[in-house]
Amino acid sequence: MDNLKTVKRPGPHKVGKYAIAAVISAGVFVLFMMLWYYVPAAGSNESAYCARCHAMTPEYLTWQQSSHAQFQCKDCHRESGMQNFLSYQGRIIGNIFYPAARDTGKNEDAGSKSGMAAVSDSACLGCHSENRSYSPSSDTVVPHEKHRKAGVGCAACHAGVAHGRIVERGMTDKVSPDEWNQALAKEQMDFKYTTPRMAVCLDCHGKRQVTEKCSVCHSRQIVPASHKSEGFERDHGQMAQDDFKPCNLCHSYSLTKPVDLLELSVREYIKTNSFCFNCHLQKPSTHKDEDFGKIHAELTKTRGIENCFGCHDLNENKNPQDRGPVNKVYCNSCHWFE
Repeated sequence: MDNLKTVKRPGPHKVGKYAIAAVISAGVFVLFMMLWYYVPAAGSNESAYCARCHAMTPEYLTWQQSSHAQFQCKDCHRESGMQNFLSYQGRIIGNIFYPAARDTGKNEDAGSKSGMAAVSDSACLGCHSENRSYSPSSDTVVPHEKHRKAGVGCAACHAGVAHGRIVERGMTDKVSPDEWNQALAKEQMDFKYTTPRMAVCLDCHGKRQVTEKCSVCHSRQIVPASHKSEGFERDHGQMAQDDFKPCNLCHSYSLTKPVDLLELSVREYIKTNSFCFNCHLQKPSTHKDEDFGKIHAELTKTRGIENCFGCHDLNENKNPQDRGPVNKVYCNSCHWFE
């Protein structure tokens, strides 16, 4: 017993100090959490709060010029639920401390990449009904409910409604935030940037092997007289070889990249226009003949070998980036054309 040491208990005054320290620590923690989440939450209900981030100036100005300017950023970009709220506030805090961390994700078919730019279907359906079959601004037939059932997200078609697709079009890289103003924002919110693009419709229909006939999407069709002739589908290739530039007056919407019509051949034009190549990549009726291998030489004489180049290349292109949307069968796999 003599070897045991006596342990002294802290006096009442020391216990009081520990309690005060614990209360102060808890208070600091609560204050920190309030500053971390509540303060941004109170401000982020207003879109002007987002504009405090230097990198968000283009988005803020284009939003002001949009048809959705009466709504706040959080109405579209923040879903309901505590988890989504905390995630949203965390991203805002991240942008405050690291403004360069802006989301550059592009909307894709049937949805969007995650991040600040993502807008869920539920945000759209909070105001819009999917029970809609026609566009009030055009003759376009758009069965929204059918598209929803097929897994096509709202943003797949309506990506430009609030910001004119400025990130997708590279405008935020070409023009620094300091150079943006209301005039530029208004220019970037032109109808051609905010409305759903026909190229998106055709590209999606092509990938899903859905019909691309004009009558499927348009209640009325205004086409040139030449298109109404009985043999137009068969003969339009020859017409395009004579002069394809008038084709671009109507079909420029489906170009996959800017082109110089004066420098471009008709075969090159076909491979840069999704309306053309989505159709040309389908095997024509002549190719389904069992004896096509024997008769195709005669067809090239009567219809012209240029028709072949609408779908085929002369030689195999080893570089995948330069192949373009052409058939994998190339002429010199059997022939030896120069």
